[in-house]
Amino acid sequence: MRHFIVATVLILFSLNGLASAAGENDIFEIETEGGYRMASGGSVELAKEVALFSAKRKAVDLAGRYLSRRSLIKTYELNRDEIYSLAAREVQSRILEEKREADGKTATYRLKIRSRVQASDFVKAEIEDARQEKKETHESFYEEMEQRVAPEIDPGKDIAKAYRLLREKKWRITMIYLNHLEKKYPNWDSIQMAKAITHYILHEPEFMKAALEAACRLGNTMACDDLRDLKKVNAHDFGLSIMQ
Repeated sequence: MRHFIVATVLILFSLNGLASAAGENDIFEIETEGGYRMASGGSVELAKEVALFSAKRKAVDLAGRYLSRRSLIKTYELNRDEIYSLAAREVQSRILEEKREADGKTATYRLKIRSRVQASDFVKAEIEDARQEKKETHESFYEEMEQRVAPEIDPGKDIAKAYRLLREKKWRITMIYLNHLEKKYPNWDSIQMAKAITHYILHEPEFMKAALEAACRLGNTMACDDLRDLKKVNAHDFGLSIMQ
């Protein structure tokens, strides 16, 4: 606990330093869009929160590219996705447009937002990530293997945990957690992308491809690009259907 408190204090000092260094000229105002394909009978509140998170995450990704070049934030490597996901929770935004688009039996919730992103959002995310990591170290073996998912709708915190488990190389536990998370957010492409990475690490390229296909169907352009460009992973031919 003492080490955690010291680390938190040091990060807080960093936060103050970054805030001073950044100034008003290093606050980004960004307009982005997000969407979520609702499951049949799905919750509108859940769809809105995931769409909002997706739009915020795009804003964080954009601002992060520039802030990191000026060394106003770290150039995150293995923990980039978890920090950026948590930073999206800190971003202030307002909704400019929102709508539900019906397509047969399914509907997609879409919104457009204007966000303010600054260096302090990333440092606050680091503090929260450290706090969550510390909390998870005290989980019992049973709790770790069970990987319960909290009922509260919090996409940034939920997906950040998946990335954190990946970074900690808890790959089988990551898959257990993602399977539970998929029940909570049944049509979220980010979960399928995290599954694709996990399947690759576990030497399961056929299931990696299936996860990419699921993400692509949900509108993830990166997954679609990967499926187009990847011809073979290890001995698995990506040109063949998983059913073959």
